[in-house]
Amino acid sequence: MAKIRSSREAAARFSQSMRFFRFFAVLLVSLVSLASVRGHQVASVELEFQRLETQWRLLGEMDIAYMLPETRVIPDGLPLSREAVMKSPPEELARIRKETENTLRKLLRFTFGKEEVAWRVEFPDFEKDPFALPEEAGDIALLSTRLIIDPLPGAGELRIHWAGEQETELIILIEEGEDANVISTLPGGSLMLLKQEGGGTVAPLRKPVSGGWIQSGFHHVLGLDHKGDVLGVDHILFILGLFLFSPRWKPLLAQSLAFTLAHSISLALSALSIVQVSGRWLDHLVILSIAWVGVENLLVRREFGKARLGFVFGFGLLHGLGFGSGLQEKLKSLSGIQLAEPLLGFNVGVEIAQVAIFA
Repeated sequence: MAKIRSSREAAARFSQSMRFFRFFAVLLVSLVSLASVRGHQVASVELEFQRLETQWRLLGEMDIAYMLPETRVIPDGLPLSREAVMKSPPEELARIRKETENTLRKLLRFTFGKEEVAWRVEFPDFEKDPFALPEEAGDIALLSTRLIIDPLPGAGELRIHWAGEQETELIILIEEGEDANVISTLPGGSLMLLKQEGGGTVAPLRKPVSGGWIQSGFHHVLGLDHKGDVLGVDHILFILGLFLFSPRWKPLLAQSLAFTLAHSISLALSALSIVQVSGRWLDHLVILSIAWVGVENLLVRREFGKARLGFVFGFGLLHGLGFGSGLQEKLKSLSGIQLAEPLLGFNVGVEIAQVAIFA
Protein backbone atom coordinates (compact mmCIF):
# COMPACT_ATOMS: atom_id res chain seq x y z
CA MET A 1 0.00 0.00 0.00
CA ALA A 2 2.87 2.34 0.84
CA LYS A 3 4.43 1.71 -2.58
CA ILE A 4 1.12 2.39 -4.33
CA ARG A 5 0.62 5.62 -2.36
CA SER A 6 4.19 6.67 -3.12
CA SER A 7 3.68 5.99 -6.83
CA ARG A 8 0.46 7.99 -6.84
CA GLU A 9 2.16 10.91 -5.09
CA ALA A 10 5.03 10.80 -7.58
CA ALA A 11 2.59 10.74 -10.48
CA ALA A 12 0.69 13.68 -9.00
CA ARG A 13 3.90 15.66 -8.57
CA PHE A 14 4.93 14.85 -12.13
CA SER A 15 1.52 15.90 -13.46
CA GLN A 16 1.71 19.16 -11.52
CA SER A 17 5.24 19.77 -12.77
CA MET A 18 4.16 19.23 -16.37
CA ARG A 19 1.33 21.74 -15.95
CA PHE A 20 3.75 24.31 -14.58
CA PHE A 21 6.21 23.49 -17.37
CA ARG A 22 3.58 24.01 -20.07
CA PHE A 23 2.50 27.22 -18.33
CA PHE A 24 6.01 28.69 -18.35
CA ALA A 25 6.68 27.41 -21.87
CA VAL A 26 3.66 29.28 -23.20
CA LEU A 27 4.69 32.41 -21.32
CA LEU A 28 8.24 32.13 -22.62
CA VAL A 29 7.12 31.81 -26.23
CA SER A 30 4.82 34.78 -25.78
CA LEU A 31 7.60 36.91 -24.36
CA VAL A 32 10.02 35.95 -27.13
CA SER A 33 7.47 37.01 -29.71
CA LEU A 34 6.93 40.30 -27.90
CA ALA A 35 10.66 40.97 -27.75
CA SER A 36 11.21 40.20 -31.42
CA VAL A 37 8.40 42.48 -32.62
CA ARG A 38 9.70 45.80 -31.38
CA GLY A 39 8.39 48.83 -33.18
CA HIS A 40 8.21 52.56 -32.81
CA GLN A 41 6.67 53.46 -29.45
CA VAL A 42 6.24 56.93 -27.92
CA ALA A 43 6.67 56.52 -24.18
CA SER A 44 6.64 60.22 -23.39
CA VAL A 45 6.25 63.73 -24.74
CA GLU A 46 8.86 66.04 -23.23
CA LEU A 47 8.69 69.83 -23.00
CA GLU A 48 10.79 72.51 -21.33
CA PHE A 49 8.91 75.40 -19.70
CA GLN A 50 10.45 78.88 -19.84
CA ARG A 51 9.04 81.99 -18.15
CA LEU A 52 10.08 85.14 -19.99
CA GLU A 53 8.94 88.73 -19.50
CA THR A 54 7.19 88.81 -22.86
CA GLN A 55 5.89 85.23 -23.05
CA TRP A 56 5.44 81.93 -21.27
CA ARG A 57 6.53 79.11 -23.54
CA LEU A 58 7.23 75.41 -23.79
CA LEU A 59 9.89 74.00 -26.10
CA GLY A 60 10.15 70.46 -27.40
CA GLU A 61 10.74 68.18 -30.36
CA MET A 62 7.69 66.29 -31.56
CA ASP A 63 7.87 62.85 -33.15
CA ILE A 64 6.27 63.46 -36.54
CA ALA A 65 5.00 59.86 -36.80
CA TYR A 66 3.17 60.41 -33.50
CA MET A 67 1.65 63.65 -34.77
CA LEU A 68 0.24 62.38 -38.07
CA PRO A 69 -3.12 60.53 -37.86
CA GLU A 70 -2.20 57.93 -40.50
CA THR A 71 1.01 56.80 -38.73
CA ARG A 72 0.22 57.13 -35.03
CA VAL A 73 -2.51 54.46 -35.25
CA ILE A 74 -0.27 51.78 -36.82
CA PRO A 75 0.51 49.06 -34.22
CA ASP A 76 4.29 48.84 -33.68
CA GLY A 77 4.76 51.42 -36.44
CA LEU A 78 8.22 52.65 -37.31
CA PRO A 79 9.30 56.30 -37.05
CA LEU A 80 9.41 58.43 -40.16
CA SER A 81 12.77 59.05 -41.79
CA ARG A 82 14.25 62.50 -41.26
CA GLU A 83 15.84 62.52 -44.70
CA ALA A 84 12.62 61.38 -46.39
CA VAL A 85 10.52 64.05 -44.67
CA MET A 86 13.00 66.78 -45.59
CA LYS A 87 12.68 65.76 -49.26
CA SER A 88 8.88 66.01 -49.17
CA PRO A 89 7.17 68.50 -51.53
CA PRO A 90 5.97 71.83 -50.05
CA GLU A 91 2.33 70.74 -49.91
CA GLU A 92 3.24 67.67 -47.83
CA LEU A 93 5.35 69.77 -45.45
CA ALA A 94 2.43 72.16 -45.05
CA ARG A 95 0.18 69.20 -44.20
CA ILE A 96 2.68 67.91 -41.63
CA ARG A 97 2.74 71.33 -40.02
CA LYS A 98 -1.05 71.55 -39.90
CA GLU A 99 -1.58 68.00 -38.59
CA THR A 100 1.07 68.47 -35.89
CA GLU A 101 -0.70 71.55 -34.57
CA ASN A 102 -4.08 69.77 -34.73
CA THR A 103 -2.73 66.82 -32.74
CA LEU A 104 -1.11 69.05 -30.14
CA ARG A 105 -4.39 70.88 -29.61
CA LYS A 106 -6.14 67.55 -29.06
CA LEU A 107 -3.51 66.41 -26.56
CA LEU A 108 -2.90 69.64 -24.63
CA ARG A 109 -4.80 72.50 -23.09
CA PHE A 110 -3.87 75.26 -20.62
CA THR A 111 -5.75 76.90 -17.77
CA PHE A 112 -4.99 79.93 -15.60
CA GLY A 113 -7.09 79.88 -12.49
CA LYS A 114 -10.23 78.16 -13.73
CA GLU A 115 -10.23 79.73 -17.17
CA GLU A 116 -9.05 78.22 -20.45
CA VAL A 117 -6.00 79.99 -21.87
CA ALA A 118 -5.37 80.77 -25.53
CA TRP A 119 -2.04 79.61 -26.94
CA ARG A 120 -0.29 79.45 -30.27
CA VAL A 121 2.16 77.07 -31.90
CA GLU A 122 5.36 77.90 -33.76
CA PHE A 123 7.65 75.56 -35.71
CA PRO A 124 11.19 77.02 -35.87
CA ASP A 125 12.36 74.40 -38.39
CA PHE A 126 10.13 75.94 -41.05
CA GLU A 127 11.89 79.26 -40.51
CA LYS A 128 15.23 77.77 -41.57
CA ASP A 129 16.54 78.28 -45.07
CA PRO A 130 16.87 75.61 -46.26
CA PHE A 131 14.29 73.71 -44.23
CA ALA A 132 15.92 71.18 -41.87
CA LEU A 133 14.78 68.94 -39.02
CA PRO A 134 16.76 68.36 -35.79
CA GLU A 135 19.70 65.97 -36.09
CA GLU A 136 19.94 64.76 -32.48
CA ALA A 137 17.86 61.61 -33.05
CA GLY A 138 19.67 60.44 -36.17
CA ASP A 139 17.26 59.62 -38.98
CA ILE A 140 14.14 59.81 -36.79
CA ALA A 141 11.95 62.68 -37.97
CA LEU A 142 11.38 65.17 -35.15
CA LEU A 143 9.89 68.64 -35.45
CA SER A 144 11.03 71.53 -33.21
CA THR A 145 8.00 73.08 -31.53
CA ARG A 146 7.23 76.17 -29.43
CA LEU A 147 3.97 76.53 -27.50
CA ILE A 148 3.47 80.18 -26.55
CA ILE A 149 1.17 81.87 -24.04
CA ASP A 150 1.04 85.63 -23.52
CA PRO A 151 1.62 86.48 -19.82
CA LEU A 152 -1.62 86.97 -17.91
CA PRO A 153 -2.36 89.48 -15.13
CA GLY A 154 -3.65 88.70 -11.67
CA ALA A 155 -3.22 85.78 -9.31
CA GLY A 156 -3.55 82.17 -10.38
CA GLU A 157 -1.84 78.93 -11.38
CA LEU A 158 -0.87 78.17 -14.94
CA ARG A 159 -1.54 74.49 -15.54
CA ILE A 160 -1.03 72.21 -18.52
CA HIS A 161 -3.53 69.35 -19.03
CA TRP A 162 -2.58 66.13 -20.83
CA ALA A 163 -4.84 63.81 -22.84
CA GLY A 164 -2.39 61.37 -24.47
CA GLU A 165 -2.68 57.59 -24.84
CA GLN A 166 -2.59 55.27 -21.83
CA GLU A 167 1.15 54.57 -21.91
CA THR A 168 2.37 58.03 -22.97
CA GLU A 169 3.56 60.34 -20.20
CA LEU A 170 3.87 64.10 -20.33
CA ILE A 171 7.20 65.23 -18.85
CA ILE A 172 7.97 68.89 -18.14
CA LEU A 173 11.36 70.38 -17.28
CA ILE A 174 11.08 73.65 -15.33
CA GLU A 175 14.23 75.70 -14.76
CA GLU A 176 14.26 78.67 -12.37
CA GLY A 177 17.75 80.09 -11.97
CA GLU A 178 20.01 77.24 -10.91
CA ASP A 179 17.13 74.99 -9.91
CA ALA A 180 15.66 72.46 -12.31
CA ASN A 181 12.58 70.36 -11.57
CA VAL A 182 11.18 67.52 -13.64
CA ILE A 183 7.51 66.73 -13.23
CA SER A 184 5.37 64.18 -15.02
CA THR A 185 1.80 63.04 -15.39
CA LEU A 186 -0.10 60.25 -17.08
CA PRO A 187 -3.06 60.93 -19.40
CA GLY A 188 -5.93 62.69 -17.68
CA GLY A 189 -3.62 64.57 -15.31
CA SER A 190 -2.35 68.13 -15.12
CA LEU A 191 0.83 69.88 -13.99
CA MET A 192 1.39 73.33 -12.48
CA LEU A 193 3.87 75.36 -14.54
CA LEU A 194 3.86 78.53 -12.44
CA LYS A 195 2.03 80.21 -9.60
CA GLN A 196 1.44 83.95 -9.88
CA GLU A 197 0.47 86.16 -6.97
CA GLY A 198 -1.38 89.46 -7.06
CA GLY A 199 0.36 92.23 -8.97
CA GLY A 200 1.95 89.78 -11.37
CA THR A 201 4.62 88.55 -8.94
CA VAL A 202 5.56 84.95 -9.62
CA ALA A 203 5.82 82.86 -6.46
CA PRO A 204 8.63 80.30 -6.23
CA LEU A 205 7.39 76.86 -7.16
CA ARG A 206 7.22 74.54 -4.20
CA LYS A 207 9.62 71.68 -4.66
CA PRO A 208 7.38 69.08 -6.29
CA VAL A 209 6.82 65.81 -4.52
CA SER A 210 7.60 62.55 -6.26
CA GLY A 211 3.94 61.64 -6.71
CA GLY A 212 4.04 61.81 -10.49
CA TRP A 213 7.12 59.59 -10.63
CA ILE A 214 5.65 57.12 -8.13
CA GLN A 215 2.64 56.88 -10.42
CA SER A 216 4.98 56.42 -13.38
CA GLY A 217 6.86 53.55 -11.71
CA PHE A 218 3.62 51.79 -10.74
CA HIS A 219 2.23 52.28 -14.26
CA HIS A 220 5.43 50.88 -15.79
CA VAL A 221 4.67 47.53 -14.14
CA LEU A 222 0.88 47.26 -13.87
CA GLY A 223 -0.32 49.86 -16.37
CA LEU A 224 -1.92 49.09 -19.73
CA ASP A 225 -0.84 50.20 -23.18
CA HIS A 226 -3.20 51.47 -25.89
CA LYS A 227 -4.01 47.87 -26.90
CA GLY A 228 -4.99 46.89 -23.36
CA ASP A 229 -1.84 44.80 -22.76
CA VAL A 230 -0.03 44.93 -19.41
CA LEU A 231 3.21 46.91 -19.77
CA GLY A 232 5.28 45.03 -17.18
CA VAL A 233 4.29 41.44 -17.97
CA ASP A 234 7.93 40.26 -17.74
CA HIS A 235 8.31 41.73 -14.25
CA ILE A 236 4.99 40.25 -13.14
CA LEU A 237 5.95 36.77 -14.37
CA PHE A 238 9.27 36.89 -12.54
CA ILE A 239 7.55 37.93 -9.30
CA LEU A 240 5.04 35.08 -9.71
CA GLY A 241 7.97 32.72 -10.24
CA LEU A 242 9.37 33.74 -6.85
CA PHE A 243 6.00 33.05 -5.24
CA LEU A 244 5.63 29.62 -6.88
CA PHE A 245 9.01 28.51 -5.51
CA SER A 246 7.66 28.75 -1.99
CA PRO A 247 4.58 30.67 -0.84
CA ARG A 248 5.88 30.73 2.75
CA TRP A 249 6.51 34.28 3.94
CA LYS A 250 10.17 33.95 5.03
CA PRO A 251 11.58 32.73 1.66
CA LEU A 252 9.23 35.10 -0.14
CA LEU A 253 10.36 38.09 1.93
CA ALA A 254 14.05 37.24 1.54
CA GLN A 255 13.75 36.85 -2.24
CA SER A 256 11.69 40.02 -2.53
CA LEU A 257 14.26 42.05 -0.58
CA ALA A 258 17.15 40.65 -2.64
CA PHE A 259 15.32 41.39 -5.87
CA THR A 260 14.37 44.90 -4.69
CA LEU A 261 17.92 45.76 -3.62
CA ALA A 262 19.37 44.48 -6.89
CA HIS A 263 17.03 46.25 -9.28
CA SER A 264 17.24 49.47 -7.23
CA ILE A 265 21.01 49.49 -7.71
CA SER A 266 20.98 48.69 -11.42
CA LEU A 267 18.05 51.04 -12.11
CA ALA A 268 20.09 53.94 -10.72
CA LEU A 269 23.26 52.89 -12.59
CA SER A 270 21.36 52.60 -15.87
CA ALA A 271 19.39 55.84 -15.47
CA LEU A 272 22.64 57.69 -14.68
CA SER A 273 24.25 56.16 -17.82
CA ILE A 274 26.97 54.54 -15.70
CA VAL A 275 26.01 51.09 -17.03
CA GLN A 276 24.46 50.64 -20.46
CA VAL A 277 23.31 47.40 -22.10
CA SER A 278 21.85 46.87 -25.56
CA GLY A 279 18.06 46.79 -25.32
CA ARG A 280 17.79 43.74 -27.60
CA TRP A 281 20.20 41.67 -25.50
CA LEU A 282 18.57 42.88 -22.31
CA ASP A 283 15.12 41.76 -23.46
CA HIS A 284 16.38 38.24 -24.16
CA LEU A 285 18.25 38.06 -20.84
CA VAL A 286 15.11 39.08 -18.95
CA ILE A 287 13.19 36.33 -20.77
CA LEU A 288 15.94 33.88 -19.84
CA SER A 289 15.64 34.89 -16.18
CA ILE A 290 11.92 34.09 -16.20
CA ALA A 291 12.53 30.72 -17.86
CA TRP A 292 15.34 29.92 -15.41
CA VAL A 293 13.15 30.63 -12.38
CA GLY A 294 10.35 28.51 -13.86
CA VAL A 295 12.64 25.54 -14.59
CA GLU A 296 14.30 25.80 -11.19
CA ASN A 297 10.90 25.80 -9.52
CA LEU A 298 10.07 22.55 -11.33
CA LEU A 299 13.31 20.60 -11.16
CA VAL A 300 15.16 21.73 -8.05
CA ARG A 301 14.31 20.51 -4.59
CA ARG A 302 12.26 23.07 -2.66
CA GLU A 303 15.10 24.08 -0.35
CA PHE A 304 15.74 27.76 0.16
CA GLY A 305 19.35 28.89 0.48
CA LYS A 306 22.03 31.38 -0.49
CA ALA A 307 22.28 30.02 -4.04
CA ARG A 308 18.64 30.86 -4.70
CA LEU A 309 19.13 34.35 -3.26
CA GLY A 310 22.19 34.81 -5.47
CA PHE A 311 20.22 33.93 -8.59
CA VAL A 312 17.37 36.25 -7.59
CA PHE A 313 19.81 39.10 -6.90
CA GLY A 314 21.54 38.61 -10.26
CA PHE A 315 18.28 38.52 -12.17
CA GLY A 316 17.12 41.56 -10.20
CA LEU A 317 20.08 43.46 -11.65
CA LEU A 318 18.85 42.57 -15.16
CA HIS A 319 15.32 43.75 -14.47
CA GLY A 320 16.63 46.99 -12.98
CA LEU A 321 18.64 47.67 -16.14
CA GLY A 322 15.42 47.26 -18.11
CA PHE A 323 13.59 49.76 -15.91
CA GLY A 324 16.56 52.13 -16.01
CA SER A 325 16.83 52.15 -19.80
CA GLY A 326 13.22 53.29 -20.07
CA LEU A 327 13.66 55.91 -17.36
CA GLN A 328 16.91 57.14 -18.91
CA GLU A 329 15.10 58.01 -22.13
CA LYS A 330 12.60 60.09 -20.17
CA LEU A 331 15.28 61.90 -18.14
CA LYS A 332 17.89 62.49 -20.83
CA SER A 333 17.76 66.27 -20.30
CA LEU A 334 18.78 65.99 -16.62
CA SER A 335 22.02 65.17 -14.85
CA GLY A 336 23.47 64.80 -11.37
CA ILE A 337 21.33 65.75 -8.39
CA GLN A 338 18.40 66.61 -10.68
CA LEU A 339 17.85 62.89 -11.18
CA ALA A 340 17.48 62.07 -7.49
CA GLU A 341 13.77 62.76 -7.08
CA PRO A 342 12.59 61.05 -10.30
CA LEU A 343 14.76 58.02 -9.50
CA LEU A 344 13.42 57.74 -5.96
CA GLY A 345 9.79 58.24 -6.96
CA PHE A 346 9.98 55.80 -9.89
CA ASN A 347 11.59 53.11 -7.75
CA VAL A 348 8.99 53.54 -5.00
CA GLY A 349 6.27 53.15 -7.63
CA VAL A 350 7.83 49.90 -8.88
CA GLU A 351 7.97 48.57 -5.31
CA ILE A 352 4.33 49.43 -4.67
CA ALA A 353 3.41 47.53 -7.84
CA GLN A 354 5.52 44.59 -6.66
CA VAL A 355 3.70 44.51 -3.31
CA ALA A 356 0.39 44.64 -5.19
CA ILE A 357 1.44 41.58 -7.22
CA PHE A 358 2.30 39.61 -4.08
CA ALA A 359 -0.95 40.68 -2.47
